[in-house]
Amino acid sequence: MNESVPQGASYKVNTRRADHTFALDTNQMNLNLGDFLVDHRPDLKVQMHHPDYTLRVEVRRDAIYLSTQTIQGALGMPVGTAGKAMLMLSGGIDSPVAGYYALKRGVDLEMVHFLSPPYTSDSALNKAKQLTTKLAPYAGYIKFIQVPFTEIQETIKSTVPEGYLMTVQRRLMLRLTEALAKQRGGLAIVNGESIGQVASQTLESMVAINDVTNMPIIRPVATMDKTEIIKVAQDIDTYDLSIMPFEDCCTIFAPPSPKTKPNLDKTRYYESKLDVEGLMQRALDGVKITEIKSSDEFMNQDQDMISELL
Repeated sequence: MNESVPQGASYKVNTRRADHTFALDTNQMNLNLGDFLVDHRPDLKVQMHHPDYTLRVEVRRDAIYLSTQTIQGALGMPVGTAGKAMLMLSGGIDSPVAGYYALKRGVDLEMVHFLSPPYTSDSALNKAKQLTTKLAPYAGYIKFIQVPFTEIQETIKSTVPEGYLMTVQRRLMLRLTEALAKQRGGLAIVNGESIGQVASQTLESMVAINDVTNMPIIRPVATMDKTEIIKVAQDIDTYDLSIMPFEDCCTIFAPPSPKTKPNLDKTRYYESKLDVEGLMQRALDGVKITEIKSSDEFMNQDQDMISELL
């Protein structure tokens, strides 16, 4: 109390007795400690309702613990208690924040990252892996699944009208993520979609894209403003990584004027022109899986470039 409670502050004593064999009950402990403090800190005022400080006393078998400060943790549930899901991890700001919120609710995540070499660089892949290291402390380690997407994007670009490129591309991403979830025991898909933020995240686009799966899709940041998402990204230390301008496969093939209100029937028609099963199977055959821990480092080789970008 001398170290942490200033002159003239109000206080109360709150005892918990985990060891019920201890000679004094909680009321006797509160009274005895209160009497002691009245004698030794007469400057303090006893206040049972809304005191400035609470002296918390925990009577356990091994010792009695005293504290006057409570430091709030992250809250949430232990990771893994809510089952497994697949996080569609891009290199942007939103999806790592969505992953953090899912982990906080006890979801065991595996990252699914789509890459399109040679259009996307090794730096873009390393950036996604480094973002995963920022979330790994909450889970111990996280499986990172990289999915080759070049053939699919090239085929869509050559087959589908420009306005529907993004819609059909996202449908294939969702199909692949669902397939991986079914292979690996995932129960849901998590993504960083925020309503109205980009063309593929309008409600009409979500209807056209979600059409390919019945698996639950969890969108933790769906109703958050960008400023709110950025604040959380800064808190969990993913923001500076996310804004590094290494293009991912979502941006390099983005059409200049994507449909913000795609028609579901037209979307299905354009997708029917593709060999969906063949494209998906070849992509799944090329999947690589890495186990990522918080201590891993993937951006060392790009350090000079990163310094310039920052």
